[in-house]
Amino acid sequence: MLTITDKAVSVLSSLCAEQAASLRISVNAGSCSGIQYDMSLEDEPADNDEVLTFGSLKVLVDPPSTMWLTGVKVDYVDDGNGAGFKFENPAQAKKCACTGKCG
Repeated sequence: MLTITDKAVSVLSSLCAEQAASLRISVNAGSCSGIQYDMSLEDEPADNDEVLTFGSLKVLVDPPSTMWLTGVKVDYVDDGNGAGFKFENPAQAKKCACTGKCG
């Protein structure tokens, strides 16, 4: 289903431990490439959430997002342009061609 690199797990685990929370990853329509990945912290999973475990990191995924996260890899990138999380989806046909100004 979903893959999270060791580097991303390390950063996310630290963030979640500070808040005593789990990470929710969801997929929504909205960007110019068709889908948008969202991450948030939550105290408890919903009744129908899938709970994935990556070391000490618990990731919550709602049923509608599950199919969109199949094959997706989450990485943490810290390069000369800044740091942040990168979602790589090999099944995504269209990539955003704008300059980051779309919402």
